[in-house]
Amino acid sequence: MEAEFYSLEKIRKLSEEAIKDPEKFWKDKMDLISWFKYPEKIREGDPPFEKWFVNGYTNISYNAVDRHMNKSENVAFYWINEKLETRSVTYRDLFCEVNRAAYVLKEIGVKKGDAVSLMMPSIPEAVYMSLAVHRIGATLVIHYLGLSDETLSYRLNDCNSKVVIVANKTFRNGSEIRIKEFLDKVLDSRKTPVEKVLVVKRDDDVTVTKRDIIYDEVKPRGRVYVEPEKVESNEPSTIYYTSGTTGRPKGLYHSTGGYLVALNYAFKSLLGPREGDIWWTISELGWPVWPMANLYTIPVMGLTSVLFEGYIGYKPDMFSRIVERFGVTLVWSSTTTLYTLKSLGEESVKSGDTSTLRLILNTGEPLNPGAWKWLRDNLPNVTISDAYWMTEHLFPVAGTPFGLGEIPYKPGSAGIRFPGSNFKVVDDDGNELSPDKKGYIVIKPISPALAKMHNDHNGERIIKTYWSRFPGYFYTGDYGYYDEDGYLYVLGRADDVIKAGERIGTLEVESVVVTHPAVAEAAAIGYPKEIGEGIIVLAVPKKGHPMSDELANDIKMYLRNSGYLVDQVYLVRRLPKTKSGKIMRRLIRAIVRNEEIGDISTLDDPSILEELKNILSSVKS
Repeated sequence: MEAEFYSLEKIRKLSEEAIKDPEKFWKDKMDLISWFKYPEKIREGDPPFEKWFVNGYTNISYNAVDRHMNKSENVAFYWINEKLETRSVTYRDLFCEVNRAAYVLKEIGVKKGDAVSLMMPSIPEAVYMSLAVHRIGATLVIHYLGLSDETLSYRLNDCNSKVVIVANKTFRNGSEIRIKEFLDKVLDSRKTPVEKVLVVKRDDDVTVTKRDIIYDEVKPRGRVYVEPEKVESNEPSTIYYTSGTTGRPKGLYHSTGGYLVALNYAFKSLLGPREGDIWWTISELGWPVWPMANLYTIPVMGLTSVLFEGYIGYKPDMFSRIVERFGVTLVWSSTTTLYTLKSLGEESVKSGDTSTLRLILNTGEPLNPGAWKWLRDNLPNVTISDAYWMTEHLFPVAGTPFGLGEIPYKPGSAGIRFPGSNFKVVDDDGNELSPDKKGYIVIKPISPALAKMHNDHNGERIIKTYWSRFPGYFYTGDYGYYDEDGYLYVLGRADDVIKAGERIGTLEVESVVVTHPAVAEAAAIGYPKEIGEGIIVLAVPKKGHPMSDELANDIKMYLRNSGYLVDQVYLVRRLPKTKSGKIMRRLIRAIVRNEEIGDISTLDDPSILEELKNILSSVKS
């Protein structure tokens, strides 16, 4: 995996070349994957209805499995759980298991184009089943563990899944989660299209219904081979669901060929992967990060992945022990996971030998300067990288492409315009803003990783949702600015912007709060006052610091000295987060303003709502 290295100026030039001629740019990346039939045309049409690599035929499973049989004894996946129990899977094992799973799926009636749902923890069987779905040309739909009954049934109906693949249980933070029992309750109480449930047993504690098929009882014992289906580049590969503030979740699908090419170029540029790298993606299955890494990139590149089943904060030394156990070289992590490591203290990164670790890629929100400094101080030989993308556009809008060259890292920034993307910052009227002017972040998409909306046959919903606010641009919903060097600073969701005299992004305030020596993480929101808006901060103290009025007042004064007049600081033990680790500021804002809570299908623990209501009951608008 030799790479030509560029300076910052050359990377900027590469980005300009991609904007000027996207077809040439992406044609040069086409051979990152294998094709059964090369595309006849690189791009056809305009966003959001464009097609990429038209009439090119490929298969995700073939790219992730078959083409690596020349290194069949190399480890494809390591698995480890909270008890530090481990398994390893070679590429030969992967080939055999994916073919067995594909054989079973075909036997139970799954056909090309069908949507197959999956609810499993981060275990090798989740990889086998997912790649088996792709092998037969079906569409994969991964659901979060812990969705509400209503949300799961809606998603099953929306994607028309007749088959669900489920593990009977998992363990997280020391607790057992009975996945199949929850699924059974939903299927027994609500109308769905599900006809068959393929059950991956982890023990014998399973209640079997008429619709259930126990995988171990039907899978072939010997060697089988299922020929990979030839799939046209623009056919759907996977559907991801995003939550709305009040409406139904949105189903977004990504293509097969274009999505695969875009992801592999993105990670080649972000991480600079080398032969023999051990790559650990710290993520639950329900977040797009897990399949992006463990299905569509790591095995496609022929590298080794670490699958972790559990919660990284279960034991303070868990992170460093896993890095040491497998000699991890690359980590892709959510921002919240990195904040968790900081809150656990030095033990989290120094208990085990982390000398193999070369780079940590942050995703979710821009890493605040306090967390970046803590990581640099405690992991001085590790490069900290960043990328800004979203489910709708799973190619970096901005990032630090250290795989292309050494460029300056600016704490708090998402990085520079990524080659293959084209962002702009505009005002309320859609006029482009100059450097250091705050505004709305929009995209002129030029990559094959722009999602289409599922069940939106005339394109009305996708236009209304993403393209109507600023005609001609895809609107990210985020607020920010870029500096003179072209580095993008994301200041928060535009809906969360605080109007306290001037417009203040939530991340502007939070980035200051978390530099306080006693604060692990924080959330800031605006609330209505007689004139304008006031600012409320919720702060989580670091381990060993008391939940005291003295600390709250000290944080308030700390912010005042930094130029932010905050009305109230509340100390809390935790913040409301999605299952992918993003802070759900809109829930805090809704409680303070006594507004509709809206969709909470991705909220990690709904019990936090009552905690917040009790804590914030004293707020007066």
